[in-house]
Amino acid sequence: MAITLSLKNESGFTLLELIVVMGIFIVVIMISAGTFEKIIKMSSQQVKSSESNIQGVVGLELMRADLEHAGYGLPWTLSFVANFEESSVEANTLANGIDPALFNDNNNASGDENKVPRAVQSATATGAGDWENGRDYLVIKSANVGMSSVARNWSYVVGVDTSSSIKEWGYEDFVQNDWVITLNSKDRRLIGSDMTHFSYQIPAKSGGVFKVPTDYQPMDDSEVYLVYGLRNNNPATTLRAPYNRVDFYIKRPASVNDMPTRCAQGSGILYKAVLKHEDGEVSSYPLLDCVADMQVIYSLDTNEDGGVDLHANEDALSVMSSSDIRKQLKEIRVYILSHEGEKDASFMYPNSTIPMGEYGLGRSYDLTKLSGIGTDWKFYRWKIYTLVVVPRNL
Repeated sequence: MAITLSLKNESGFTLLELIVVMGIFIVVIMISAGTFEKIIKMSSQQVKSSESNIQGVVGLELMRADLEHAGYGLPWTLSFVANFEESSVEANTLANGIDPALFNDNNNASGDENKVPRAVQSATATGAGDWENGRDYLVIKSANVGMSSVARNWSYVVGVDTSSSIKEWGYEDFVQNDWVITLNSKDRRLIGSDMTHFSYQIPAKSGGVFKVPTDYQPMDDSEVYLVYGLRNNNPATTLRAPYNRVDFYIKRPASVNDMPTRCAQGSGILYKAVLKHEDGEVSSYPLLDCVADMQVIYSLDTNEDGGVDLHANEDALSVMSSSDIRKQLKEIRVYILSHEGEKDASFMYPNSTIPMGEYGLGRSYDLTKLSGIGTDWKFYRWKIYTLVVVPRNL
């Protein structure tokens, strides 16, 4: 008996049903792809913002530390006129409209006869365009603002006359050929007779100790001499001044490759320029990218009663002596305008002008003035970093 198989009851998909299902799949994939693209874009923006925040914290903490150490190891009294010409950087090199040499001690116009070095100075830059005009430029002088490791070392002299030597701690001690200066702890007088005898290199050990050269030996037990390190022996040239110096400024690099692509057109980089004693030039280190502006405000105690009674702009200290600055400067307030992350077309910043400063000082920065930015200023997350620093070493 023959068996016949029938396919009449077997079911399947029609061509129409397959087309409909494929269409649904395509729609779902398109929606998912769009969502995934948004997630990737948001993730990229968040990563860039995180990078900006980390860089801001690290770079600006370095700046904060230098501000707090302004005046550390600086002499208060000199026995000669300090015509130190520490910086030989040409005008307009670091910032347009700024001549770094104007902050040299030989140009101190405060009325101080011996031109005792001043811990803090600043001025306003003038640039080739409106985006540069009005950016502040800040100068700090101190023993330990240099990048040399010895700049963080200090000690004191043990003994008197020819038996005097430098105290060793057993940790981060001076070594042979380090460059140092000496101050009398009573009046912070620089031990040195003239412009060429204010510092020396640590000599080789004799009898297991670093003997102090003749011109820098205390002659009485009541005198306590402090020793501050300024520079390692590389290169072995004399110091240009009895302190280190850093200049903070904003500049857009000449080479496009040196500017991060995420930064807004017209913005620059905040740099820390460290004085090189061997030639008066500087080594510049980037602290923060995508910076549009920097403003400096000082809080002063003009009647010296212990409280702040005046807030002043960046040029207030230019006519003050080192003594007046030590007595009156209570706070240094720095405002830095930058942006987080990169350009984001889905984001809209609300205002083109941003107030930079407090107490009616500083200025309102106009983002539309940034060179070449056009209307793209609104697609950046602008942020003001505010440093309020109490100088602890004046």
